[in-house]
Amino acid sequence: RYVSVTGVQTCALPISFRYNRDDRRLSHMKFLYQTFTDYNLEEFTRFNMIVPLRISRYRPKILAVCYILMIFSGFLRVFTAPGTSAFTYLLVVFAIPLVLVYVSKRQCRRVYNANPQLQERHSVMRFYEDHLQETSNQQSVDVPYSSIAHLVETRTHFYLMTAANQGMIIIKNNCSAELIHFLQGLKQ
Repeated sequence: RYVSVTGVQTCALPISFRYNRDDRRLSHMKFLYQTFTDYNLEEFTRFNMIVPLRISRYRPKILAVCYILMIFSGFLRVFTAPGTSAFTYLLVVFAIPLVLVYVSKRQCRRVYNANPQLQERHSVMRFYEDHLQETSNQQSVDVPYSSIAHLVETRTHFYLMTAANQGMIIIKNNCSAELIHFLQGLKQ
């Protein structure tokens, strides 16, 4: 770091969760489980539609309050303004969420297409006793289980979040029953 430089990183090295490179036990440790994920537009969109709603404590509550207020104001309008059709109001109430989903999916498609690192990425994940290793055609990273901020489970996927906007997609169909049980144990 230069003396005259303050608060700016002068070397752009890749950031990694890698353990101390002198710790040779990682290279000799046998992995317990292995799975893979092929990242594509569908997986990226699913990740971005599900995870933010699951890890945010306030977003679902705010959306529910807004939706209740919208319904309440609609009922007031229908009963106080006789010319307003209930069908028109219900159409608007159900169209707004559909429009929001459409806009979100369109934004995901735009981001995915603009970022070549996201496109057609094949990732292999190996699970060890105290960490997991993700290796893709672009990088390899070791993540200690203690650094997983959130683990989101759906009917078909696990999403391991290492930060608020960074995570790994694990497709349950690509996992053994033992690995699924292991991941559910990490969740607790």
